[in-house]
Amino acid sequence: MGDPGERLKDSRSHRGLAGDSPAGLDAIDLRLLELVQEEGRITLSELGRRVRLSPAAVAERIRRLEGNGTITGYAALVSPAHLGYGVLAFVRVAPRGGLTLRHPRPQKVLARPEILEAHHVVGEDCWILKVAVRDTGHLEELLEQVMTLGRTTTSIVMSSPVDRRVIVPIGRERPE
Repeated sequence: MGDPGERLKDSRSHRGLAGDSPAGLDAIDLRLLELVQEEGRITLSELGRRVRLSPAAVAERIRRLEGNGTITGYAALVSPAHLGYGVLAFVRVAPRGGLTLRHPRPQKVLARPEILEAHHVVGEDCWILKVAVRDTGHLEELLEQVMTLGRTTTSIVMSSPVDRRVIVPIGRERPE
């Protein structure tokens, strides 16, 4: 995104400017997106200071980014381990009998609080579930329910050297 101290100018219109991202965002929008992803509790005043805009101008841009669906929400990142979930795992599921994620049986399983994410994917398996459980006994109990849907393959996470990254538009690289 460049040096945070570099001078960024507010563009009042949002027509395609030279150097705009493929998503139609200018340098200020991109910097704001980077900052709110890195520091979700950053104030409008601090955002304005970092991009050299007034808090009102920053608020207008943030509202526009929310309104057009670029910013989809805000959340606190919570450590599962601090809440008693000692094992993180990915469970791949190859459903049987033509089950889809919309069917009531998978919906009942997906409603379990241990299932943090569910993804419909292309490949040998159709679904990938990210789960957090207390221990391997808890994992076994969860898998017994998931296995009613089809064949499973489970991978327990040993560590996560890249836990979460700031996402930027395609074609732009984050500085080292």
